[in-house]
Amino acid sequence: MLALALLFPFPARAATEYSVANGLSQNSVLSMVQDAEGFVWLATEDGLNRFDGYEFRVYRPSESLGVGAAANYISDLALQDPYLFLATNGGGLIVFDRRDGRFRHLGVDDGLQAEHLTSVEVTGPGRLLLASRGGLERLAWDGDPMQADFKVERLAQQPEHAGREFWELHASSSGVWVGSGDGMFRVDSNGELLPFPVQGSTAPFNTDAFLEHPAGVLWIGAWDQGLFRLRLDTGETRHFLPGQPQSVGLRSRRILSLAAGPDGSVFVGTDQGLAWFDPGCDCLRVMNHRRAARLAGRGFLVQSLLSDEQGGVFAGYWGEGLVRFTPQDRAFHVEGYRDEGPAALNHHRVRAILEARNGDLWLGTFGGGVQRVRGERRLGEPWRFESEPFGSAEDVLPMTSRLVWALLEGRDGRLWAGTDDGLFLRTGEFEPWQREQPIGVEVAMAGVRVLAEDARGRIWVGSSSGLSRIESGGSERAGISLATPEFPLWRRRQMENIQSLYIDPQQRVWVGSWAGLAILDADGATIARYGVEHGLPAPIVWDIHRHTDGSLWLATNGGVVRVGNPDAPEQLQLRALGRAEGLPYGPALGLVSDRSGMLWITSNRGLLRYEPRGGGLRLFTRAQGIAADEFATQAEALGRNGWLYFGGIDGLTAFDPAALPDALELPRPRLSDLRVDGEAVPSLAPSGTAPGTLRLPHDHGPLILDFTGLVFNQPESVRFRYRLREDQAFIDLGTRRSLILDHVPAGTSTLQLEVDNQGQRAEAALVSFEVVPPWTESWLFRGAAVVAVLLVLLALYLWRVRSLTRQRSRLERLVSERTRELRRQKEALEATALALGEANQRFKNLSLQDPLTGLSNRRSLIERLQADFARETGERPALLMIDLDHFKRINDSLGHRAGDAVLRDFAELLLSEVPERGAVGRWGGEEFLCLLPAHPPEFAWQWAERLLARVRERRVQVGGQIIEYRASAGLAFAAPSGGVDASLALADGALYAAKSAGRDCLRQA
Repeated sequence: MLALALLFPFPARAATEYSVANGLSQNSVLSMVQDAEGFVWLATEDGLNRFDGYEFRVYRPSESLGVGAAANYISDLALQDPYLFLATNGGGLIVFDRRDGRFRHLGVDDGLQAEHLTSVEVTGPGRLLLASRGGLERLAWDGDPMQADFKVERLAQQPEHAGREFWELHASSSGVWVGSGDGMFRVDSNGELLPFPVQGSTAPFNTDAFLEHPAGVLWIGAWDQGLFRLRLDTGETRHFLPGQPQSVGLRSRRILSLAAGPDGSVFVGTDQGLAWFDPGCDCLRVMNHRRAARLAGRGFLVQSLLSDEQGGVFAGYWGEGLVRFTPQDRAFHVEGYRDEGPAALNHHRVRAILEARNGDLWLGTFGGGVQRVRGERRLGEPWRFESEPFGSAEDVLPMTSRLVWALLEGRDGRLWAGTDDGLFLRTGEFEPWQREQPIGVEVAMAGVRVLAEDARGRIWVGSSSGLSRIESGGSERAGISLATPEFPLWRRRQMENIQSLYIDPQQRVWVGSWAGLAILDADGATIARYGVEHGLPAPIVWDIHRHTDGSLWLATNGGVVRVGNPDAPEQLQLRALGRAEGLPYGPALGLVSDRSGMLWITSNRGLLRYEPRGGGLRLFTRAQGIAADEFATQAEALGRNGWLYFGGIDGLTAFDPAALPDALELPRPRLSDLRVDGEAVPSLAPSGTAPGTLRLPHDHGPLILDFTGLVFNQPESVRFRYRLREDQAFIDLGTRRSLILDHVPAGTSTLQLEVDNQGQRAEAALVSFEVVPPWTESWLFRGAAVVAVLLVLLALYLWRVRSLTRQRSRLERLVSERTRELRRQKEALEATALALGEANQRFKNLSLQDPLTGLSNRRSLIERLQADFARETGERPALLMIDLDHFKRINDSLGHRAGDAVLRDFAELLLSEVPERGAVGRWGGEEFLCLLPAHPPEFAWQWAERLLARVRERRVQVGGQIIEYRASAGLAFAAPSGGVDASLALADGALYAAKSAGRDCLRQA
């Protein structure tokens, strides 16, 4: 068997693995069952586990029953819903009620002959069969097994069964089957063990697994004699052993477990991995997960199997945990790199694929050269690879020759391989690969990326250094220039880095490069070029593909592009497909269409199937069975039998797209856990089709609900929504599987859960809540409260009437007194108003008067100016701005008291000289403003001169000190179109001119 494993590479399967790191209590899964709700129960060496697709919930009998840890070593499980029966290795029989998590222990003290049990099987309502190394027992009970008395009956008491060890029990429609270390038996209705000989078996016939599937066909797994299939009606027996042509998927003679699959298939667990029986070929195929496949010749021990209605299967491994295989695991065939000798794929990166006309499959790898798989290949069976070295054994070739990018079979049957070390050619079946020798002028062909052949048999070669052509008449090469000198050097380099070629029916050559798309005629002349400026989402064109419906598609580093109007190269219409069509963002690396018209797109995030007409899209990832999520550019091919081949960073994926399961799992909404204020609530028994009901007080604590969709294939894609009332909209939870309800409204409400598995939806009512309202919300309390309120209102009404009567007479007296008082107050208010008016006028006068000089202040002057300037008729005043010269010296030398005296003296002078139609005031500090009549014009000037002359005569005595002072003045006349600010600016400018002229003078603006 070890030699066979070394000779054949067993395909690795994508699968989801679970272990103690994911919450499994222990890594040896010895038995599994699935209850009516859909939860999976697993027996391990350290307790019972419930799995809902996301997490494991562990139940240990020792913790609940207070018995030894041996009760946690569960050898086998049997289900009679809602009860599980646990056969333990040292802890007797454990009965478990899955609704509330209660355990019951039955042991020697209860009549069992042993505490170490090997198998348990339900044979009917209230009937159970137990197997141990000491014999067989039949148990019977009535009613609830958690409370009922068990009747124990020992079987196999005949002398010939003394010391016989019984290992396996299986109840089917055809009877109850018993496996032992030295034979197989059938239990009759009286409990007698009848030997059941199996044709082809030899003594001792140690049987470990039974399965009747379909009815009338019994499968028997032996310890060291392989697998038997027995037709009970005819006795026809078929014996499957490793090494047989129809048993290539069977790696070992030791069969440990069996499970029924869909459509007559059978899953077979051995001590070297998992196989499955395909009724289509009447043969056994391999079904291993990746880590098992890497262990050459050994594999993993599959102790238990459980299949479901979706076609998936759980495999329980000894010491390696649980593995979930999806239905796609049987559809996708994967060949990966394994160090298993010359028959295996010798490198994990597959970059080129070619199915030759004789049916051979050629692969080019990125480091392993070229390999071939001859003749017929079967999905699910190992493929034998033959390495085809370049050159003879004496040739020393660089490592770059093993980096294969492209393969091509010419019309003449020659095979071409493009590598990083140039072209290699194989001219016949028995001829070795040789380097292609050019004739004539040498054209560099290092870094060959893609090959294509036109109708004339010419080979077009795209490389990282440009495009060239090999004529059919020999090996003469011709370089094809894609770039012209007007392009910058960096752009020419991108144009010469060729990634894809396609020759259309008109023999035009479509060239994809790092600079976009170029279309050439049959002689290599450029017809048109397209880049990102023409609608390409990104510059690199990885692949060019003609769909089976005639449409043309491009794979670029910015996604997929559909080419419109491909028959008119100068008028292409490029339409990039993206998120609007459901395509994920990222590069498209390769394109191929199958016979049904589906377009397959390779990427670095998985394999996409796109329906061009309807727009349907589905993504396949490593989790669903393909070799890897990242593919190589142009590493795809459509086989003659309709199979598709894809190469990527972790091997080869092959499959028949017509046989690919399309159906997704239909979710089953379930409540997995319910806690109220931190305390777990037992499973609620439903009433008919209605959910169970949980009664709560109005002041209940927080409710924590965990739920699941029981989706075991890609559960991370499932989304949840809930509502508590049917008239409410669903609330989206996304991928969150838990809900906290701090308060449930009084009355009855039902938690409805909707689960969406990538478009497959299911809805279910999980639990109803009956919340008792507080006593303050009862009808009795409400009625009494209404009566009490009415009585109080009546008393208040009567009291109010009496009170109002008394108040009316009192108010009449008060009205008379109040009227007299109001009259007195009115008179007082009128006197107060008159006094306030006078006071306000005084305050207004004060606000317009300078307190030191008694002159009008700046505010008053501005209001006067604005009024004068606002009049549409009448003259505007002349403005005389006056400043006392060297006033600061007076303040600094004689003090502010002296300065104030000078200011008051000058104010008296102004008041004495102000003309009848004029006004004077203090502008600010030592500055004063005079508003003088503007007509006649000489009046203002003469008045100002006279004023300055009077200033020179003034003397101010302060404290015995005589003070003389002088003034400078600036005169301005308002322009007809000028405003207040403009006129003031003119006067100020004239004052500045007087100051500049030596002071004590008058200047006019």
